[in-house]
Amino acid sequence: MPSIKDLKKRITTVKNTQQTTKAMKMVSAAKLRRATEAILSQRPYALEIAKLMAILAEQGTTAADAIRKPVTLLLVISSDRGLCGGYNSNIIRSAVNVLNEKAAAGKAVKTIFVGKKAHELVRLRTQVDVLHYEEFGQKINFKKATELSKRMLPLFEQGGADEVIFVFNEFKNAISQETKVDQILPLDLSHHEKTDPKSQILTHELTLYAPNKQELYEALSSKYFVVQVFKSLLEAQASEHGARMSAMESATKNAGDMIRKLTLQYNKQRQAAITKELLEIIAGSESQKTA
Repeated sequence: MPSIKDLKKRITTVKNTQQTTKAMKMVSAAKLRRATEAILSQRPYALEIAKLMAILAEQGTTAADAIRKPVTLLLVISSDRGLCGGYNSNIIRSAVNVLNEKAAAGKAVKTIFVGKKAHELVRLRTQVDVLHYEEFGQKINFKKATELSKRMLPLFEQGGADEVIFVFNEFKNAISQETKVDQILPLDLSHHEKTDPKSQILTHELTLYAPNKQELYEALSSKYFVVQVFKSLLEAQASEHGARMSAMESATKNAGDMIRKLTLQYNKQRQAAITKELLEIIAGSESQKTA
């Protein structure tokens, strides 16, 4: 059984930890508010350009594909820091599943990591061919998304890969994030229909395309890709802040419960020590009377 002194030290340590987790929760809440505003303003544009590209692809406006290598280009977006619950573990699990599926199918995979955690752990579990790795930190902007897309898109356009898959956490709300494994290229019409069930992608015969459908598709293809990269980064950023805020809230609550239990134990032992001292004093006094 720990001594009163040890219990007092432990209570102090837990209180300090509680203050830290409470501060981290407040910081994540402030960052989450800004990240939520960013992703909510970006989603409609990303969805509409994806729907338009899917319409053009459905109508057979894509250029004839060159002979492509059976290679999957995989983008895995995680965080640089921990203390965010199951955020990174879900990403790592999904990424490893994709790598194992492609390996079982005899298909090569080139992986791009954004964030330390997935990069460190996925490469320990599987053999990965890392094309590029870069930390984006906490500030996501369109310029960084453009730089990343310039490293990825040429590989697909030049026939070095036949599909591009993104693995990231999609932001639902502050306490809920969903791990997504999205095929970005080649365009998948069914995916965009599921993304927005109230709005179906329809082919309109009377729609006019200027200068023409083929040139419009080629002109928008790079824009579509960078917008999807930017959207995925924003989704991951908002999800990270939401997961960290929830994790720190739970940690703060658990610390409070632990403080109450330790305080109760401390008071019991302190009271027992006081009672023991009183009994010793009384026993000593009684022994002097009898003498």
